[in-house]
Amino acid sequence: MLRLFPSLPSKTTVYKNGLITTVALTLSSTCLAQQTTATQSTEEEDYDVVIVTAQKREQKLSEVPIAISSFSATSIQQTGITQLTELADFIPNLSITRTTDFTSAITIRGVGANSRNIGFDTRVGVYLDGVYLGQSPALNQELLDLERVEVLRGPQGTLFGKNTVAGAINLISKKPSDVLEGQISASIGNMGAREIQGEINLPISDTSAAKFSVTKLDRDGYIKNLTTGNDLNERDALAYRGQFRSQLSDKLELNFSVDGLSTERLSFLGEAISDTLSNVLDPAAPEKDEVATTLDTFEKRDIWGGSLDLACHMDNGYDVKSITAYRDTDIFYRNDSDYAVADLLVIEYSDQYKQWSQEFQLISPQDDSAFDYVAGIYLYRQDADTRRDAINGAHSFLFGNVPGSVVTNSGFVTTDSYAAYFNSGYDLTDSSSLALGLRFTDEEKELDWLLDGSASGIFGIGSTEGRLTDSRSDSYLSYALSFNHAFNSNLNGYAKYSTGFKSGGYNLDFITNADLAAGIQFDKETVGSAELGLKGNFYRNSLVLNFAAFSSEFKNYQVNQFIDLGNGASSISIRNAAKANTQGIELEMTYRPISNLEIQASMGLLDTEFDSFPGGLTGGGNAQGKDLINAPDRNFALGVQYITEISALNADLSWRLDVTHSSGFFTTVDNVYSQTLGDGTVVDFGHVDSITLVNARIGLLGTNNGWEAYLWGRNLADVRDPIDNRKDFFGTVTSNYQEPRTYGVEVVYSF
Repeated sequence: MLRLFPSLPSKTTVYKNGLITTVALTLSSTCLAQQTTATQSTEEEDYDVVIVTAQKREQKLSEVPIAISSFSATSIQQTGITQLTELADFIPNLSITRTTDFTSAITIRGVGANSRNIGFDTRVGVYLDGVYLGQSPALNQELLDLERVEVLRGPQGTLFGKNTVAGAINLISKKPSDVLEGQISASIGNMGAREIQGEINLPISDTSAAKFSVTKLDRDGYIKNLTTGNDLNERDALAYRGQFRSQLSDKLELNFSVDGLSTERLSFLGEAISDTLSNVLDPAAPEKDEVATTLDTFEKRDIWGGSLDLACHMDNGYDVKSITAYRDTDIFYRNDSDYAVADLLVIEYSDQYKQWSQEFQLISPQDDSAFDYVAGIYLYRQDADTRRDAINGAHSFLFGNVPGSVVTNSGFVTTDSYAAYFNSGYDLTDSSSLALGLRFTDEEKELDWLLDGSASGIFGIGSTEGRLTDSRSDSYLSYALSFNHAFNSNLNGYAKYSTGFKSGGYNLDFITNADLAAGIQFDKETVGSAELGLKGNFYRNSLVLNFAAFSSEFKNYQVNQFIDLGNGASSISIRNAAKANTQGIELEMTYRPISNLEIQASMGLLDTEFDSFPGGLTGGGNAQGKDLINAPDRNFALGVQYITEISALNADLSWRLDVTHSSGFFTTVDNVYSQTLGDGTVVDFGHVDSITLVNARIGLLGTNNGWEAYLWGRNLADVRDPIDNRKDFFGTVTSNYQEPRTYGVEVVYSF
């Protein structure tokens, strides 16, 4: 029997790393000299207890003073979701956009944003085994070979490294083990959907193992471009992960991983409802699922990275960790910005992010001591490079522009972030404890940027005087303080107050000379959040309940929006709103009334508003009292899974039904419901109505072999309501609709 990692606790940590090999080698040599062993105990339960590692220790979910959702590998398989964007249907107060991957935006508790340009960061951090994945183009990951996904709501500045002012999502992969095993699956469906996925775990020696996983997903588009004849909004993704795990000594464990994602597809940003200048309804493609543009929206993403994790369990019970990582994200994006047959303007964006990170952790012994803690140092560097061209088309002479001339936006932003953190807990009594987290962060951005708007004509894009260079820095001490109390062996409660910050940056977009003169910097934003929570496991863990109520206040809240300047011109603005507030509740339940029936339910209620935002409205009014954008005030999910034995087939029959609901939300700070076109026609704009979806999955699982077969369907009622609407640069009103009904079959073989 393989003796892989016999003494190290299986603690999956959350963080990132850079390239400081000398300290890592010192850690290795120190730990190789230690050869003591440790033991672990297990707790027998009727139903499995959910274990999470959000606080860098293995803990029961019910004992962690954080509003956290854990979505297991079983749940991923049962629901049939394949990408991170689809996870939002099942998590309270979580929203993820589903247009282009280039502009992916994750919103938690009504707060989020996409990193539209390299000078603006996201608010929600997404991590793979604790390593920060980066900006918007890197966020929509394939859910490949995961043990679980942990979603932490609220500021997590004392636990994660970058931009977790709103929350964090940690993708935790399945680690190599001492068993030779593998799985292969294939799925086909309507719209030409086809997916093949495989993974294999290979024991190499008594102390080492490797694991390889790969998935290839394709699906045809369903939105016809009447001009080119092609179908848009297709899916095309290849993802892979390789892992190596070794017990270098009785006390030292090494984990090395490499992963990648490559997509190249005809993408989709939205259907034009109006003509280019919002004068009349779109005359060329008036029907749903039709566009008529000079060229197809296209995006290509190439993402890869690697990490080295060294964990040493010292003789005195302490754990020391070094986590070193590198990530590389390349994105190319092209769109016809006039949304018309007339060739007026095409944009081509090419962005690249390279990032290094290094983290060192000291974790106190997991013993009966009343005091425990985690201390760490975190170093991060990101080099961002952008080249964005707005190309005047053959018909741009209608606006006085020279066909073929280019408005250029290019430059670099280098980000260096340094942090030290400390998280601790102290048992006041057998049933009560205090927890304190501190984190000091210093972050500096250096800018080298050029904007040449001389070819923009009447649209008035500005120009820098040569290359613009600048630097700015932000520092902040964030903290989290919580009181935890066990009312009995089944019910825990907590009260928590935490703070966080998002660094300032630069508005590196196609902006006017007036915006340049006013200054392209925006300030850091800060948040203070209060939270009350209850977590309980009842009836031998057959009923699990998690409840949280929260209120958060943001100061200098960063708002990224299009400002309509009239006459088909826009300004892309990033400004600090004085104050914004979000509050609400979240409830999650898992209930197993009998062994073969499981019911999962969740609910999120949300209330958001700008407490003060002078100049935030179109025309310059105060946006005080307006809702935040992309913030549904309620969402629900209900899933029922039932398994019954079919003895004649030596198989189990499994069926699952999921119903999800999201209420309406505003898409502009103005909080409008409609737009009046130039000819007086009124169209829906500025608000998205509620939407309810039904998904189902039926499977036959062999009891004496590794075969499984499923029939699946998503959006069974074929709901085609809008899920987003927006204006583009010329003021074109666009809308994006829920994807149509999809269905198919899947076969799985495990060995």
